[in-house]
Amino acid sequence: MRIAKLYIIMETLDAENKKNHGSDAEKKSKLMLILVCVLGATTLLFAILYFTKTSEVKQLIVKEQQTATSNTQLSDELASLLAEHDSLKAAYSDLAEQLSEKDSIIMADAQEIQRLINQQADYNLIKKKMARLQNISKEYVKEMDRLIEENKVLKEENTQLTDNLAKTREEKTAVEQVNQDLTNKINQAATLKAYNIAGRAVYTKTRNHTEVITEKASKARRLKTTLTLAENSLIEPGSYNIYCRISVPGDGRVLTPGKSDAYTFMNDGQRLQYTAKQTVNYVQKAENVTLYWDIRENDKAIKGTYIVQVFSDNGLLGESRFTLN
Repeated sequence: MRIAKLYIIMETLDAENKKNHGSDAEKKSKLMLILVCVLGATTLLFAILYFTKTSEVKQLIVKEQQTATSNTQLSDELASLLAEHDSLKAAYSDLAEQLSEKDSIIMADAQEIQRLINQQADYNLIKKKMARLQNISKEYVKEMDRLIEENKVLKEENTQLTDNLAKTREEKTAVEQVNQDLTNKINQAATLKAYNIAGRAVYTKTRNHTEVITEKASKARRLKTTLTLAENSLIEPGSYNIYCRISVPGDGRVLTPGKSDAYTFMNDGQRLQYTAKQTVNYVQKAENVTLYWDIRENDKAIKGTYIVQVFSDNGLLGESRFTLN
């Protein structure tokens, strides 16, 4: 009986022990499952975070590359704009001074844009400023075109004025030349003219006092010059001086009454000695004039050719020659 109870008790304890052991295993199994789930979730979270971060890094790298590319493009645009601007200023430097204020604005904006590019500032901000600068540059070009056109018109007008002035001067010169020629012709026409100028040697016959022309030096007692002043209605009537110069053969010495200035006259700025002089009262009619040179007593005329020149106060009237044997 005791043995039977003991057996029953032992079976009961064994069943309870088995029951307790079964409950611990189940707990361990559940705990292990929880740990696996947590580890899986953590791994998944880390994976998600990793791929998310990697994507963000890639996007950042792409963005930086795009920014660098955009900045390079903006720098190229800016450099191209400034190059065209400088080329335009250099080509029309004389007109560029009139647009110095707008030029200063362009240069200041360009420096500001370049600073923003270097700092890798907001692309949209830089693009906005670039657009503004391009508009200002276009306005500069339009203003320059206007100045160029105005300058072209002014040059054409100036050329026309210069041509007109030159033409006017030429016409004036031509008119002055015509007037001068006319004046010269009038002056020439209003100048004493002489013809029939003749020089000869003469002597006077004792018997009847008749004057005889001779070609023999031994017989010559006077040297006679005759001429006729031409009729000219353009010459003012009045007293006019007629001068005769006779050059002797050989040394060409001029016969003169004396060596003083009293026996001289002016011709073309030169003071000349005269042989004989006569004042004529000219009345616009043809008039004969005779001038004499008396050979001194006991002197003889020199053989050879004599040159006779006749002058008025206005210049040479003409000349003649005669020869004594």
